[in-house]
Amino acid sequence: MSVFKRLAGLARLENHLLSKRYIIVSLLTLVTDLSILNLGCCQGLSLSSCHIASFLTASGIGYLLNATWSFKDTELFTINRLLNFSIATLLILFLRGGVLASLIKSGFISFEATIIFCVTISFICSHISNNYFIFSPKTSFPESGLKQYHFAIVLIIYSVTLRFLYLGPPELFYEEAYYWNYAKHLDIGYLDHPPMVAWIIGLFTHLMGDSEFAVRFGAFTCWLITAYFSLKLTCETHGRCNANQAVLLIATLPVYFVIGWVMTPDAPLTACWAAALYYLYQALIHERRIAWIGIGISFGLGMLSKYTIALLGPAALLFIIADRHSRKWIFRPEPYLAILIAIILFSPVIVWNAEHEWISFFYQSRDRVAERFEFSLPFFILSIILIITPTGFLSVIAIILYRKMAISKSDVISTDTTSSITNRSYLLLLMLTLFPVAIFLALSLFRETKFHWTAPCWLGIIPYMASIANRSSQSSANQLTEWSQRAWPTTILICLICYGAALHYLTLGFPGFPYPKNLYLLGWQGFGREIEALVEQIEQETNEKILVVGMDRNRIASGLAFYRTKAVGNLNEKVSHESVLQTSSWHLFGGKSLMYEYWFPIGEQSNKTMLLVSRSIANLTSDDVLSRVRQAGDVKEISLWKNGKPAGTYYHRLVSGYQNQQPGYKAPSTITTD
Repeated sequence: MSVFKRLAGLARLENHLLSKRYIIVSLLTLVTDLSILNLGCCQGLSLSSCHIASFLTASGIGYLLNATWSFKDTELFTINRLLNFSIATLLILFLRGGVLASLIKSGFISFEATIIFCVTISFICSHISNNYFIFSPKTSFPESGLKQYHFAIVLIIYSVTLRFLYLGPPELFYEEAYYWNYAKHLDIGYLDHPPMVAWIIGLFTHLMGDSEFAVRFGAFTCWLITAYFSLKLTCETHGRCNANQAVLLIATLPVYFVIGWVMTPDAPLTACWAAALYYLYQALIHERRIAWIGIGISFGLGMLSKYTIALLGPAALLFIIADRHSRKWIFRPEPYLAILIAIILFSPVIVWNAEHEWISFFYQSRDRVAERFEFSLPFFILSIILIITPTGFLSVIAIILYRKMAISKSDVISTDTTSSITNRSYLLLLMLTLFPVAIFLALSLFRETKFHWTAPCWLGIIPYMASIANRSSQSSANQLTEWSQRAWPTTILICLICYGAALHYLTLGFPGFPYPKNLYLLGWQGFGREIEALVEQIEQETNEKILVVGMDRNRIASGLAFYRTKAVGNLNEKVSHESVLQTSSWHLFGGKSLMYEYWFPIGEQSNKTMLLVSRSIANLTSDDVLSRVRQAGDVKEISLWKNGKPAGTYYHRLVSGYQNQQPGYKAPSTITTD
């Protein structure tokens, strides 16, 4: 008995020593991280260099000391252990970059407090990953249901947190800035899109101010709605154990990660698409009459977001005709009530189009079909592989080819009734997925297609993808499905690392990696301030209102409108103009500018003095410009910078005496803008 007590005592002593050593190493890494980061900042090094160097150094020292002293485990130097360590380190590094950038931009706390807080957060995350991912006995991907559940929950939380932290720090994409301009010209319709994106941006910028975070918060909210309805749909079709996997896919697949971060019409469209799928399932499979109201609302709001949700209508009709259980709905009032609700919700767009000669409907239908011939099928297929990953693409093929596999993985008891429901569910969701994709595929045979057009289509097949991704499910019956199942954890982790790296690069950059020149809106925080200061100076000197004109379709104008407005909001003194209402585009000089042609009619700009801004000198010296103005100043340049690195060069030119007609060309006189 004394021998067992002695052995137990030795075990407790060893655990105590391990615990003490691990605590000492943890504190040492914390101090190392904080010291290097603080020292680097004091020496004037870039924030990105300091925070990356300090964290990687501290993490490396901690791993080596834990492996050689705390645990004395040679297996900690195996490929699996080192790979786990590298993955965890990168994920924490990019998350910390988001915390750092968000706090610095918000200005809520001092820089010193921000540094301490970020180091503490990364220390806690490292401690958790050490205990449960790096130094745990099992290093492979989780196989059991419980471990896979925890794996999915952790990665969902990480993905959502990463996206939320980076909502504000990076500059807007030019599309986001353009839709922000929608919100500043609120209406019930627009040329190239319905108004939902403008209404959402308008709501959050009204509540939070004109900031990147406010513009993108609507996309984040729409993603939450998408995830909720995908969770509900997967619970219905494949049970709770696969529902978490479905949310994990919605959180990590490239198409849905981006849609939940970038504010475009695709964000509300995807949310409404997910809701429409769920209510169609409830109405057609479970025959719940009240679900038709949800269908009507989803379709109506979806049509206010983007017209492509209308493709779900004929897809559902085809299912109703093909499925004998559903044909009775043709003779019942509920579907027609849903159509009426959708039309009522969509009526603002109909009214706006009626008042504008149906230009939006023609733009999205007749005008696109009338474009020049272009065989874009290879690009279309490649875009699908990119937005749902190669693993997702192969999973879709497996789901289509091996129908019994897709059905057998659903968590339902095999009875005649449930078997019928399962088969009908498969047919419905597959039809709601493949019909819209087939339409876009057919279009790609003779017209250009956009890479994101099929984005919401894959929501219908997400429950079956989740079933394949669930490694605790029964073994696969074919090699394609088995390979896809094994590839999903790696695919998800690679995606998260890529997202973190891209967001970190856009926000803080990486040491030694330059920024591409003249990438739209990269470095435009300072650019907007410089243009705004220049306009203010010219207005004071000339006592005239200056119209800034971006010399491309809508990118320069949209970016300058946002960042000039933001610059004005940061000034202490009041500015005598509203920047967004004094920023137009190059339809004034013969180009195409989408909604700017309606916001700034050519006939109302006569005799105005304008500051033209372009990426190219040629756009400022062309006959299209010189033939429309009486005087033109010298062409000057402005250099763009991002995190202390050059980000491009733009050019500007002051012109006056704008004429909306092109009489016989006469070279204008030159004016000086100094």
